[in-house]
Parts: sequence; structure tokens; C-alpha cells
Amino acid sequence: MKTNQTIYLCDDDEGVRNALSYLLKKHGFTVSAYGSGPELLAAIDAASKPVRGLFVLDGRMEPMSGAVVHEQLRCRGLERRNPVIFLSGHGDIPAAVTAMERGALSFVEKPHTEEKLLPLIHQALELEEKWQAAARRSDFLQSMWASLTQRQRQIALYKADGELNKIIGAKLDIGERMVEEHWVKVRDKLGVDTVAALATTVAELRVCGVDLSVDAVAP
Repeated sequence: MKTNQTIYLCDDDEGVRNALSYLLKKHGFTVSAYGSGPELLAAIDAASKPVRGLFVLDGRMEPMSGAVVHEQLRCRGLERRNPVIFLSGHGDIPAAVTAMERGALSFVEKPHTEEKLLPLIHQALELEEKWQAAARRSDFLQSMWASLTQRQRQIALYKADGELNKIIGAKLDIGERMVEEHWVKVRDKLGVDTVAALATTVAELRVCGVDLSVDAVAP
């Protein structure tokens, strides 16, 4: 476990919460425990740094169920950064399966044991490390793309598709020299030096789900 990773445990049963906190801390994990969904969400919203680690949520809680807490985490953009594991009673398994369909990593049926929970914790923390790296890369790419003007975006996309300056100029009703001037700025802003490198960056932007719209910025 990385030193900056925390297990955010949320269970409204104080006995279960204390027992799980003790178990996880005994195995060297950093744990922040909360007795309700609103308490957990308030702590996340008040945090001065991005949340690192994973969430372990009880399925049935008051006043906010684990499913609702999970949805709130998704609304905060954490669903592809921080894995979620559900603690589920036997009757809650269908709800836990639904949660997995909505992005939760897995669920542990109560009564949970070290043999069930700990391997999932290790798996989730390794996954979180990969997710965070991917999210940082996506944020970086998105910030670079956002720095382009509308015209530069248009030219970047045409160049990535292999269009020649002459063709691009005709499509945009500008001269080849102007296309080249914009292309120089595109290379500088995106940190690419060849059309091939640009095409790779554009493909990565699409994979990351970055909006490549050319209409949202000034020319």
C-alpha cells in the first residue's frame, strides 16, 4: 500500500465499523472510518487534496444507502479513480451486483473474513494506482487540448487525419502559410514535433474520452 492511499470505510454499524477498522489497520492499511454516507461525502468535499485510495461501503445504511453513496461518488468523478467495494448481506446481493454493473469493483458478503476481504483490498489498491495515473494523463491531455483555439483544433484534427496543408487551407478558406503558422502553434502547445506524434496524441485523447469539439472556443 502506498503511503498516500487510504481505505475509506463507511458502515453505520459501529461494531462492524470498529472491527473492520481494527482488522485493516492490523494489516498495515491507513483507514478513515465513517458512520454514514453524508459524513463520508462531507469529508471528501472538504479535503484539500484529491482523494487517494478506495471506498468500502456497507450496502444498507441510514440515512443514505451504499448505492446512493456510490452514485454520489460517481457524480464527483471518482468512479474511474477510486475503486469501490461493497459489504453486502445475503439479501443485498442483487443490489451489490447492480452496483458492480455501475462500476463497483466487487462485493464481500457478510460476515466477511480476512480471506475474502484482504485480497480484494490489495487488488483494489493496485488498480487505484493505475486508475490515478490514467486520470492524471487524461487531465493533462485535456488541458493541452483546451489551450488550442478553434482554428488550431480544426487544423490539428485535419493534420492528424493526414490532410495536406493545401487541402486544409481550401477546406478552411485560408492560405497554406496560415495553415503552417497554426500548425507550428499546435505542435508547441501539444508537445508534438511530427504529424505521426500528433495522430498518436489525438487517438489518446479520444481513448481518454476528451471532448475534441472545435465549437466551444474562440477562433
